[in-house]
This record gives sequence, C-alpha cells and structure tokens, in this order.
Amino acid sequence: MRIAIGVVILSDLIIRASSLTAHYTDQGVLPVSLLLEFDSKPLRWSLHYLNDSFAYQSFLFCIHGFITFFLILGYRTRLFTVLSWIFLVSLQNRNPFIQQSGDDLLRLVLFFGIFMPWGYFYSADSKKSIPIVKHYFSLSSLGYLILIASVYIFSAIQKSSPEWRTEGTALYYALSLDQLKVGIGDWLYQFPTLMKVLTFLVFYYFELLVPILLLLPFTTKKFRGLIVSSIIILHLGIASTIYVGLFFAISIAGCLGLMPSSFMDRIDNKIGPIRAALSEGFYEATLPTGLKYAKNAFFVLLIGFCLFFNLGYIPSFRYVLDDRAQYVTNVLKLEQYWGMFSPNVYKTDGWYIYKGFKANDSVWDIYNNKPQMDLTKPKDIDKMYPSDRWRKFAENYQNNNYNFMRPYYCKYLIREWNKKHPENKIEGLDVIFVLEESLPDYKTAPLKEQNTCLCYENEQTK
Repeated sequence: MRIAIGVVILSDLIIRASSLTAHYTDQGVLPVSLLLEFDSKPLRWSLHYLNDSFAYQSFLFCIHGFITFFLILGYRTRLFTVLSWIFLVSLQNRNPFIQQSGDDLLRLVLFFGIFMPWGYFYSADSKKSIPIVKHYFSLSSLGYLILIASVYIFSAIQKSSPEWRTEGTALYYALSLDQLKVGIGDWLYQFPTLMKVLTFLVFYYFELLVPILLLLPFTTKKFRGLIVSSIIILHLGIASTIYVGLFFAISIAGCLGLMPSSFMDRIDNKIGPIRAALSEGFYEATLPTGLKYAKNAFFVLLIGFCLFFNLGYIPSFRYVLDDRAQYVTNVLKLEQYWGMFSPNVYKTDGWYIYKGFKANDSVWDIYNNKPQMDLTKPKDIDKMYPSDRWRKFAENYQNNNYNFMRPYYCKYLIREWNKKHPENKIEGLDVIFVLEESLPDYKTAPLKEQNTCLCYENEQTK
C-alpha cells in the first residue's frame, strides 16, 4: 500500500505540474490573495501560500517529488510519511477548487500511514534487525479500516434519491453526462436494463453490503480477500466508464493494506530474490505506559471525530460538532465528504464556448482557432479538459458561489492565447456555457446559453 500510495502521489504531482502556472501562481486562475480573501478558513495553512511565483512553486513541487521518492523506497519511512502528508496538505490547500473526493481519501490514508508500520516490507527499512510480530493490530489500523468502510457506507446513506434506491436510473443519468462518459461507458449507455441492474448492484452490494462485511471481525482470510477484491473491481469498473481522474487509483491503492497476509505471502514466494530484502514481520513498538494511553486516547477521539464529521452530512442526524471543531479540522485537514453522486446524480451537462474579441471588433473562436463561432456540441466533451483537475475547476467555475474566480480565469485565457498567438491577439473574451439537461428515455431539454464571464485584457480585475 505504501508503494502504491507513493506512486499515486507522484503521478498526481506530474499531472498538477502540467498546469502549475494556471493553478498555483499569481498569473493563474487563483492567486493566493484571492483565495484568502474569498475562501479563508481559520488555521488553514499551506507552504504554497508563502510565494506565488513560478520558481517558488516549482521548487516545492520538486521537494515534494523528492520526498515521495523516498516514501516509495521505504527509507526512514515514518519521517518521509510525515513530510509527504505535510506537503500533500499544503498542496491541496493551495487550490481547493480543483479537488475531488479521492484527494480526501489519499490525504487521510497517508495520515493513518504515519502511525502504521508500512515501512517494514519492500523497503530500505526492512533490512534493519527488528522484533517479529506476525499480525499487527492497533487503534491506528482500526481507524484506517473504518476510514475505508466509511467511504462506501456514507456514500450509500447519502444516496437517498429514487434514481438509486427504486428506479435504478442513476447510472443512466451519470452516463448521460458527456463530460464524464468515457471508454465502455458509450457501449453500456445503449442498454438501459443493464444499467439498471448495475445501479442496484453498486448501491446495494458494493456500497452497502461490502463495507459492512469488511468491518466484521470474524471473517476468514479468503473472505476478506473477496471483499477487498470487490472494491478493486468496483473502481476498475468506474474508471472504464466515467472520467474520474486518479480517483480509482487512489481508492485501489488505499485498500491494499486490507489484503490478507496469505495473499501477499504467495506474491513473495514468486518474486524470489526480492524476498531476501523483506522483513518477516511487523515491529511492535514499546512505549511508556503514559504515552501509550495518550496515543490510544488520541485515536479514539480521532475516529469519533471523523464519524461525527460524516454523520453531520445526514439530514436526520441531529447532533453536529461544535463550530470550534473546525480548528482541528483545518489544522489536521480531516475534512472529508463521500457523497459522490448523491443524493442524486447531476442531470445537467454542457460545454464551454470561448468568444474572443479582436481590436477591430471582429470575433474569434479561441478554442477551435477560427473566425466563426462554432456552437455545435463537441464530439468528446471530456477531451476539452487537459486533466480531471481542469474538469473539476470547470465544474466549480459554473457555481455562482465561486464567481469571484471568473475574471481571473478569463484574464488567464487571454494571456495564454496572446502568448501563443502573437499574430492573432484578442483584447477581450466572453466565456459562455451551453447547458444541456438530461431527461428520461434518452431525451434532453432545449439547450441554454449562459454567459459566465466577459472581460478585457486591460480591464482591472475585481
């Protein structure tokens, strides 16, 4: 799990670095000053707040990659797990408008990894002479187990709409979103009955039954392997039908620590020479009695805190955490939300049109790079976004609660266009969203054009 989590973090860094200027500098869509003015949270912190320059952000990305490399190697694992968590929290806090639920899971698994012995296998640390404990259990591993189960249990609880529970049309509406539908999703979309069966299978088996079985203390190793394999199959299915970025990879990597040891033993037996570099068991740390009680109390509070945080999203739950709890949440970044596609699936989809204005008052379609505006629906809407980070930003960009970002995005697009096309500059830009609403039986409502932002290069951004 440590190696898989490290590889995911490294992959995420590479994807994020491809849009470093846009998402992390003062020349991008969200300068730090704008974030702190409109979306400030008590005690939320980030190393990335200190400087908005490309050079500084690049430096932090390089350090983050260096730290992740040593986490993957398992060299001084606990130290580099702590540093990885610090840099991941810092990175996620820098631009919260490109985040998705998988980022919460990645961050929390890494946090619990600080307290678990995941540095004693397939690692540089495994060469040390350490005491042998065949099985490992602690409150930290219990918290990790509850975390994985919570993702699916609370996701199911919040799916209260008929589309999930009685009609079975949730997958139909999800695959009606052209900005999400990929791979075999196009093929599956032709079969309404099959989509209905899969909707109920996802809701009642994968999200309700599987996590409950995962929490049972008396399951056999083979049964545990079957449950974990079900989670992996679910996310492979999601990745093959819906554009979710690294969410599927994060979810699969995050559950690998639950695989039975007997399964891993079979892998060890097949890799021969590598086995010599592995330790034979977990290190059982001996702590002073007082410190041990303090550690256990911390994890009891932590587990309870996370459960209350999730229960707070359920309307029928009357008890919520005190407002002062947000200080703990923001310092440790324990916030989490597993309500994916809930309480119902979005039924509105659409695409953007970028209408540029030149000095001679003529217009230019800067997306298709031609003088006439192309209002037709793109064949592959998902390909309009370089990464899922941009797709998530575009989703939040439509939200009127975040309209303070719109002029900055507009200015960024003008600058980037003029930099790449000095012979064909534009002075202004109108960003238009074409809204398409999905209806039952493969029908759609009439298209609606929404002007999200109109700005000019020399206009002061407010």
